[in-house]
Parts: sequence; C-alpha cells; structure tokens
Amino acid sequence: MSDEQQDLNLEDVGAGVEDAAGPRRGGVFSGLLLTVLKWAAIGVGVIILVVTTVVITMSVRDKGRSSQGLAAVSPDYQDKAEPLSYTDTIEQIRGQTADETPAIYLLKVSLGYDLNDKTIGTEIGQRNREIQDLLLKLVSTKTVAELSPQRYDALQTEMMNHINRILQSGKIKRVTFREFSVVK
Repeated sequence: MSDEQQDLNLEDVGAGVEDAAGPRRGGVFSGLLLTVLKWAAIGVGVIILVVTTVVITMSVRDKGRSSQGLAAVSPDYQDKAEPLSYTDTIEQIRGQTADETPAIYLLKVSLGYDLNDKTIGTEIGQRNREIQDLLLKLVSTKTVAELSPQRYDALQTEMMNHINRILQSGKIKRVTFREFSVVK
C-alpha cells in the first residue's frame, strides 16, 4: 500500500506543476515575434542616430552663412516679376542737380501698375503734371554722385514711394527709366 501511495503522490506532484504553469505553447511564434521586435527596435535606433547626426552636421556646416542660400547666388532662382501695364504719359523731365556746380539731367520714366487695375491708369493720366513736377523736384535735390547708375534702383524705389503717396485709386508697382542722362 505504501508503494501505491508513493506512486499517487508522485503523480500528484508532477500533475500539479504542469497545471500551475499551464501548457507551453509553440516556441516558434513567440521566438519569431521577439526577433522581429528586436530588429525593429534596432532599426528605429539607427534612424534616430542618422537623423540626429545629419541635423547636427548641417547646423555646424551652415553656421555663419546667410539665410538667403542659393537664391542670392543665382539669378535663375530669383522670383519672376509679374507682368505690368506701363504708361509713358509722363513727359521728358529736364533739370539741374543739387551740386555746387550743377549738372543737367534728362529723364524719361514709365510707370508700371497692375494689369487688371484700369482706374490707376486713368488717375496717372489725370495727375500727369503733378507727377512730373514731383519727379523734377525729387531728382533736383540729388547730386551727380546720387544719380550714378549704381544708385538707380534706390532712386526708382524712392520715386515710386513718392508717387504712391499722391495716388488715391491704387499704387504703382514700378518706375522704369526709358532714358536717364546727367551732363556735367
């Protein structure tokens, strides 16, 4: 009888361990899942490392450079200006510079405005003499040095701003020189 009790006790002990832990499932799928998760984590880590390295490298490389980039270097990357309507109703302006020994200047301008804005063209025609007087007075305050070709852009911008102050129905977008000469 004691042999039977020992057999029963051994079976009870073995059976109890299997029931407590539960049956083991197939190790193939759980091992595969762990392997996939491990490689995914490694891949994400590598991507983070590469992105961080690139960002740091680019910031060190660009330190001290202008923010304009390629657009400041190449005219191919500059913005293209929209087409404008131009009026040539302003007559030739002739005057003297503000130098101690004045020089004579001759100026013909065209005023550019938005293609779709017909009212400003009409207003420019109505204010033709006023605009001509304004430009005569403005250019007559300049010296020969201030009327050099290197300063044409600044002079055109200044003219545009002065003309836009007197216009009521719209604004001009550009002043272009059809002719500009200074004779000493």
